[in-house]
Amino acid sequence: MSRLVFTWSTLLCCCAAVSRASPQYDGRIVGGQVTEIRNFPYQASIQRQGEHICGGAIIGDYFVLTAAHCFEDSWSLPDYSVRLGATEHATGGELLSLRQIIRHAAYDALTHDNDLALLLLHTRLNYTDELQAVPLATAQDALSSATELHVSGWGLQSEAGDDGVSPVLRYVQLTHVPPAVCRSAYAKVLPITQRMLCAARDGHDSCQGDSGGPLVGYQPGSSEGKLYGIVSWGLGCAKPDYPGVYTSVAAFRTWINAQVGAWGWNTLLAGWSGLQRLN
Repeated sequence: MSRLVFTWSTLLCCCAAVSRASPQYDGRIVGGQVTEIRNFPYQASIQRQGEHICGGAIIGDYFVLTAAHCFEDSWSLPDYSVRLGATEHATGGELLSLRQIIRHAAYDALTHDNDLALLLLHTRLNYTDELQAVPLATAQDALSSATELHVSGWGLQSEAGDDGVSPVLRYVQLTHVPPAVCRSAYAKVLPITQRMLCAARDGHDSCQGDSGGPLVGYQPGSSEGKLYGIVSWGLGCAKPDYPGVYTSVAAFRTWINAQVGAWGWNTLLAGWSGLQRLN
């Protein structure tokens, strides 16, 4: 499971019906650099039956934000877990079970619109240098070519996937692509909605295994990063004419706040129980 990526074979087979095609999964940090979790302490590894499938971002004491397409109906809640505070997705940090997976009700698997999900953890997080929540961008946090964007994850390092999933965390720096430019690039593929944003850089991209991972931006002169996007989909990986497409966090602040607020009341009323740490 990874960033949703259309391949050229998918397009050639579907021709005029491309927008209704079932996408193939692919995705990873391409052209990136190895890093440590303390540089990206909000990074989460979403795991299914002990294997890394997607990324995510810590956004609160009990919550991780990720992509809706990381979760399939054929799997149940106990199949999933989250590793936090670790440079390697297979070891270290905290491996935690989930209390609930809250996929956006309007998620569309065909168009990838509304591609986000909120994960509710069983246990309250204890913040350290390796484990921190990332602030969320708002509509007032405008993106521009001057915004420094970082996307991180453990995904494949090439579109062919010859090297497999990266055992250690990697990141890449990208540049915001204006909506009009991105819409033009994908005009014959799928609509770029107001709930999506795009980022790119020659030879650099996110791809398989990076889905749901954080796109964090730093405005000029600011040392505080904010979560602007969630790795969602794209045509291939690091293709020069097709930027990576991300779910816009700012577009879903009302939804995110409502879900977090509702569970705040549930916490007071019911308390926390059940399996917490798995390691």
